Amino acid sequence: MDDETTPGQQSEEQTKRTRAVEDGVSTVQHSIVVDLPIAAVYKQWVDFESYPEFLPAVREVKLTGEVYSRWTVAISKLSRQFLVEILEQLPEERLVWRTIEGDVWFSGDATFDAIDKQQTRVDVTVHWKPVSAVERTAAALGLAGRDVRGTLEAFKTCIESTGGPSGHSRIKVVSPKG
Repeated sequence: MDDETTPGQQSEEQTKRTRAVEDGVSTVQHSIVVDLPIAAVYKQWVDFESYPEFLPAVREVKLTGEVYSRWTVAISKLSRQFLVEILEQLPEERLVWRTIEGDVWFSGDATFDAIDKQQTRVDVTVHWKPVSAVERTAAALGLAGRDVRGTLEAFKTCIESTGGPSGHSRIKVVSPKG
């Protein structure tokens, strides 16, 4: 792919996908450029309760505290529930999370970078531990990478089509500095 792209397109570097399996943990990285200001992109990103609107696998997200949310996801006939904890939140810069209970183990981070006043680059890294034979096969084939890329593309499509964040979430934006 050519490194010269039009606004909103991704270069090969921007869609960098890393598949690594170490100690049974698979790591996937993707980036996307959203054609909106960083404040709007970040606010939509932390609006977890809106995720079912644009991600078919996410059935429900309920906030259970300032930094906790309970997720229900379903892929085909397989349904999973888990509790997510936000470990670090630097508004309009970075969000780090991990599961702390439930059917799956994963952690991740998203960083936000203003390319200009109307474009934001979102870089996402997800670490997950496949449990079942099907999940291990999916990890080996790089299917998790497609899921992360698909999630980012659905996020981009949703927020760009509405022109900004939905405003559903009641999550408190906090930083380590208080």
